[in-house]
Amino acid sequence: MKFSDEMVIRRAPGALSRAFDHEAAVILPTASAVRVLNEVGARIWALADGRTLAEIVDILLNEYQVERIQLRADVEAFLAALQERGLIEHTSAQ
Repeated sequence: MKFSDEMVIRRAPGALSRAFDHEAAVILPTASAVRVLNEVGARIWALADGRTLAEIVDILLNEYQVERIQLRADVEAFLAALQERGLIEHTSAQ
């Protein structure tokens, strides 16, 4: 799935998470699997609260020293993996 800048990214309503030591553990009870996110993954997870993809990328650019093109590709790949596991939802911006 190709993500666009205007897509609104949200954590799935049934997904549960717990932050600890710059990481986060995420579970979707219906899938019975836990996913542990590293610091950057946990930050993206925290930002997936109804912001657009462009907003998430802009925030991360200010927090990490990385090129925009590489960051965008990495964020999209991470969000695609979360989407495959049913952990996020996205919609077009209104």
